[in-house]
Amino acid sequence: MGKRPQPVNRESVFAPEEIFFSTTDLKGIILSGNDVFVRISKYSKDELTGSPHNIIRHPDMPKIVFKLLWDYIQSGKTIVAYVKNMAKDGSFYWVLATVMPVVDESGKITEYMSIRIKPTSKYFSLIPELYAQMLEAEKEGGMEASYTVLMEALKSLGYRNYEDFMKDVLVEELKDKKTIFNRVISSLESSESCILQSEIIMKKAKHLYSSIEGLFGKLSRFENLKNLFSQKAESVYKIADDIRLTALNSSVESLRLGSNGAVFSVISAEMRKNSEEESKIIKQMKVLIDRNTQEIKDVMYTLSLLKLEIFMFINFLNTIDKLEEGEKKADLKNFFLLLNSSEMFFRQLSSLISGSIESLKELDRKIKRLKLLIEELEAMYFRGLIEAGHMSGTNFAIIFTYVRELVTETKGSILTLEEPLGHILEDESILHNRVEVILKELIDLKKTVGKKVSQL
Repeated sequence: MGKRPQPVNRESVFAPEEIFFSTTDLKGIILSGNDVFVRISKYSKDELTGSPHNIIRHPDMPKIVFKLLWDYIQSGKTIVAYVKNMAKDGSFYWVLATVMPVVDESGKITEYMSIRIKPTSKYFSLIPELYAQMLEAEKEGGMEASYTVLMEALKSLGYRNYEDFMKDVLVEELKDKKTIFNRVISSLESSESCILQSEIIMKKAKHLYSSIEGLFGKLSRFENLKNLFSQKAESVYKIADDIRLTALNSSVESLRLGSNGAVFSVISAEMRKNSEEESKIIKQMKVLIDRNTQEIKDVMYTLSLLKLEIFMFINFLNTIDKLEEGEKKADLKNFFLLLNSSEMFFRQLSSLISGSIESLKELDRKIKRLKLLIEELEAMYFRGLIEAGHMSGTNFAIIFTYVRELVTETKGSILTLEEPLGHILEDESILHNRVEVILKELIDLKKTVGKKVSQL
């Protein structure tokens, strides 16, 4: 191949609606790639084919990113990562790469496929500076130091690990390109290749993409609820502690009054019992909210993977007649295997949605029980305030006024969670129906493509 190019501060530009892919063998040797990849990399197809994929590696990239990539794909997992690449003339181009194993019918990894899109989301704005810091750390302390910088940065953003971060990244990047991708899909015309009869395949693929987009819209309620959980959860947890502390203060005040505080002692005991049950329920809610937040993240990520694969497949179909016969057969077979993985992803998605809904049902039951307890606490507040009016020189008026504030705040928080949660549970049968429809469309598309592959 000759000498590697020297990097220059010039971008090899491509549009947000463009998507490209390449496949490699298990050692990272390039087997194929589409015309966008060829154009952006500025290498010819012959130069790319048979070369290691790191032919386009930019020296600004921390090595730890590629170690993470290989760790993931060699263990059979998909990875999403921002990558700065270098074209043949030294110019650069940033991509969001989704790299996945291509698995045959026996479950054996045969190749790797990388699907790349232009990064445009808010997450990407953080990456160039972060990678520069990681690269600097890598020069001093190796990949371990670079990894530490990465993990500290992700932790400061609220992420436990890289996987949680990459899931949000893919969802956000595809959400950011929704309008552009939908416009591309509606404008694409089917190829007229008679060997593949791609008009039928294209029609089915585009219909599947539309169905996936519709499910995305329905599942956005899940994501909105996840965001609501993160906003409201801490305030709900704090309320339980405040109620327990208020009940304790009431008990202390009633003891100070001796026999004169007998009525308040009874009310305080009831408040304490009430607060203990509330605290128990809120702790259970916290577990359910944490679990459901992760489930919703997994649902949106898995659906995004499926959407990306189908979008890439549609683009591949649109350009298939430009390929040599050998490439056409090899790439179509890879996409057939990718549709197998899409079916697997979607079956996982169906299970994830079912699990998430069950968690939400349990959470709904907890919220309803908490609501009843708050209503009981409100009744205690009225009794306490009436009794406090008959007795001077005590702090009960202050205590029960604060109880009223807690009741009002808790009611508001419960209502904020209860309404959107109810809407999702009302849509349960619609969601399951849409999932079934998409699964049937996906299996039908896979069969159609598989039939054409067997005829080649």
